Amino acid sequence: MNVLLVSQSYHPAVGGIEAHVRQLAHALLHRGHRVQVVAGTFTRPKLPRRLETLRESLLAPCFEDYDDDGVPVTALTPSPVDRLRMLPAAVRAVPRLQRFAYHGLNRFAYRYGYRPVYGPRLRRLAADADVVHALAGGHIGWAAGEAARAHGVPLVVTPFAHPGQWGDGPDDVRYYCGADAVIGLVDTDREYLRSLGVPAERLHTVGVSPDLPPTVDSAGFRLRRGLGDSPVVLYVGRMMAQKGAASVLAAAQQVWAAVPQARFVFIGPGSPSETSQFIGADSRITYLGKVSAQEKADALAACDVFCMPSMSEILPTVYLEAWSYGKPVVGGRAHGLPELVEGNGAGIAVAQTGGDVAAALIRLLADPALRTVLGNAGRQLVEREYSVTAVTEKLLKLYTRLATNRAPAAAEVVGATSR
Repeated sequence: MNVLLVSQSYHPAVGGIEAHVRQLAHALLHRGHRVQVVAGTFTRPKLPRRLETLRESLLAPCFEDYDDDGVPVTALTPSPVDRLRMLPAAVRAVPRLQRFAYHGLNRFAYRYGYRPVYGPRLRRLAADADVVHALAGGHIGWAAGEAARAHGVPLVVTPFAHPGQWGDGPDDVRYYCGADAVIGLVDTDREYLRSLGVPAERLHTVGVSPDLPPTVDSAGFRLRRGLGDSPVVLYVGRMMAQKGAASVLAAAQQVWAAVPQARFVFIGPGSPSETSQFIGADSRITYLGKVSAQEKADALAACDVFCMPSMSEILPTVYLEAWSYGKPVVGGRAHGLPELVEGNGAGIAVAQTGGDVAAALIRLLADPALRTVLGNAGRQLVEREYSVTAVTEKLLKLYTRLATNRAPAAAEVVGATSR
């Protein structure tokens, strides 16, 4: 089978989606399938906030095609002439205009900027595919959808939609309805997509997999970081409101009142603004900033509780990573997270307040047996549903059925009309 994977971003960019696409690409390759990846960006360029909407078009960095250990990767890099052709997309960056005409500007930028440049490239790449799997929404996803339709190739879409934030606008829903299969990461994600109008018969649940090194050194991590035998609470993620870093910090004093020897370790990108939050912090708080994948895995294996009470996740890969090492998770109450964490008996879902976070941490730190039960349930969940093998097999069955039937759904694709 020949599979074309389309993603806005890909390795060496770091992130959950990037890791998932790369894992899938190599798993398909190792099973003897032909696979090609096409992506728009491979790093996250630093742009002023008002210009971030142009990251995929006018201001996209330059990249070269490359071979990723046997997987051919095509970079959708615009030439200078392409950038001139995409000038209509600049309307998306007009101050305050987006507030009043966001969806209209998005469609305009796609039809008259992005689509004329990238549409033909994606159609060429899709010509020999048996299945096109777009692990992206937005302009690159829409263009992938049109490319699949042009060749009568089945289209699979994994939206990674975040309710009320991105991926659930009217144009996005039309794009999903034009696919042969739409994948929710968990059942609540699938049901949300159904509530938006995606036909139930086209919806499937397939998760992502943790991306872990082959070995870990938990004792070495504790030694390097001076943690000794103290109970350790670990947070991994950007220090942003949605992910709940502030509520974990706020919980520390209450936790210390019950468990004074507890240590808090934070791992994040290490930007100056984030680092400043830890200036003058208690000595029982350790901020490591950006670390290697190996160091992060060592930290996960070394901690007693993983805590990230996020309000903006679907299926946080870092939860799966923590569970892989048998660690209980204190998670957030974002849509679907309570069902994922508590519904599988693998942790505690809390509101994003210092008091609620502290109560969950104190309960877990005081009860080693409970930590073991929850952590083991999480480990079994990952092995059963979210291992690379389990995820790849589910997708391959779907690809095979669609390619065999070869009957793409006839539905509108965003940008295909002049409306």
